[in-house]
Amino acid sequence: MSRLNASFIDALKRALNGTRFSAKDFIFEDSSSSRTLIGIRFKYDKSFNFEITEEEEVETITEKGPFSNASSGTSERKNKSVMNYVVYSPGEYKRSDKIDIYDVGGATDYIQKWCDYIYDEVTHKTDDDSSYDSLREQIEEQLKDGVENESDPFNDEELARINKKFDDLLKNFEALKEENKITQAELNKVQSDFEDFKNSAKNMPKGLWARVTNNKLVDIVVAFGKSKEGRDFIISEIKKLVS
Repeated sequence: MSRLNASFIDALKRALNGTRFSAKDFIFEDSSSSRTLIGIRFKYDKSFNFEITEEEEVETITEKGPFSNASSGTSERKNKSVMNYVVYSPGEYKRSDKIDIYDVGGATDYIQKWCDYIYDEVTHKTDDDSSYDSLREQIEEQLKDGVENESDPFNDEELARINKKFDDLLKNFEALKEENKITQAELNKVQSDFEDFKNSAKNMPKGLWARVTNNKLVDIVVAFGKSKEGRDFIISEIKKLVS
C-alpha cells in the first residue's frame, strides 16, 4: 500500500495529464522497499520509472573539544537526517537521475521533465547509415580513381579540377534553395563543407583526403535524404561530382 495520501496521488496524476502523456499511460505501484514512498511506471516500457523516496542519512562529524578522546584529541558525533529524493529513468543525460527535493510535495515539479525524457527516448531514431555502405564505397573508389600514389599531395591541376567540381555542385544546391527545397541554413552548411573539402585537398595526401571527403559526402546524403526522392536526387548530384 502506498505511504502517500490519496490527494497527493491525485496531484501526481494531474501532473501526468499535463504532459504529452495521460495518467492512463502509467501504473502506480506499491512501495517496493521501506525507503520508497511510491513508484510510477510507464506502462509500455518497464525500464521507465519514477520513485519518490525517503532515506535516512547519517553524517559523522569529527571535532576537537573538552570531551575529545584522550589519545586522538578528537571526538565524533553522528547527525541523522531524513532526505527526500525523486529517482527517475530515463534521466536527462544518464539512464537515471536522482534529485534531492526539499519535501515530498516538490516531486510533482519533476513529472514534466521525466515525461519529456521518456518522449525523447521513445521518439529517438538511431542513425543507421549501413544502407549507404555501397554508396560510400562507390564514392571513395571514384574519388581515388586515377590516384597513382595515395600518399602524394594533389598538384595544382588536380586542385583546380576539384575546386571546379565542388563549385559546380554548389550551384545545384543553390538552385534547390531557390526552389525552396532546402533552407538557407542547409545551403550554408553545404557551402561550408565544400570549402573545407577544397581547403583540405591542399594539405592532405590524396588517399586520406578521398576517405575523409567520402564520409562527409555520405553524411550530406543522410542529412538531406528525408525522403526517397530527396535522397535519390542528392545521390545523383554527388555522383556527378565524382564521375
